[in-house]
Amino acid sequence: MNNPLVSIITPSYNQAQFLEQTILSVINQTYTNIEYFVMDGGSTDGSLEIIKKYDSHITYWQCKADLGQADAINQAFKMCKGEIVCFINSDDILMPNAVQTAVTCFEINSEIAMVHGNCSTIDENGIEIKPKVGSPVKFKEVLNIGMLPNIYQPSCFFNKSQLNRDYFLDTKFHYAFDYELILYILKNRTSFYTNMHMAAYRVHGKAKSQNVKAAFKEKLQVQWMYMKGINFKWIWRKFKTTVFK
Repeated sequence: MNNPLVSIITPSYNQAQFLEQTILSVINQTYTNIEYFVMDGGSTDGSLEIIKKYDSHITYWQCKADLGQADAINQAFKMCKGEIVCFINSDDILMPNAVQTAVTCFEINSEIAMVHGNCSTIDENGIEIKPKVGSPVKFKEVLNIGMLPNIYQPSCFFNKSQLNRDYFLDTKFHYAFDYELILYILKNRTSFYTNMHMAAYRVHGKAKSQNVKAAFKEKLQVQWMYMKGINFKWIWRKFKTTVFK
């Protein structure tokens, strides 16, 4: 890859409180060969006014109903022209050098499917509540634990040519689509961890991830999809008692 185009997608719905910070974190990247998609699901809280404010910096935006977060991201993915793709939710932020860091890693090895780095956790006011963490991860480790240990979706960048499937995110999942994508890559492709601060993940009361039970059920469903040939009996016990409860 040589100065590759990077496609960044922000799905959003009624996140005006944080949306501007997310947009600014994208348009203020030190790397400039970026196309930016903002996919709003029909917000009624002032998000549209914020999007229009930065219209000249956004390649494409829409404000209309969709079938959920994964569907909105997939719509943009079909329009993307970039060799590298990432999605940053409308309550999370990218660090200024995140894109340049990812590009440098992919330029060193274009066969890598995913680059990820460190990610801090912040509260609704942007104050850090958990220091930046990250580490190399393996497929069985992520499947075994049932979550993303030291790998946070906002810090992940994907090599579009290495995905090798007809869709970006599996739209039957509303909470665990990022978990499924990362498991797919860890099982079938190569990933690379860089010890750089790439993003911040925001925790707040209105975050979709706060629906712990629904998110947990979907993660178990994803685990079950990827269990073939792997003897994790404890996963089956959790699956039976949670999903079929």
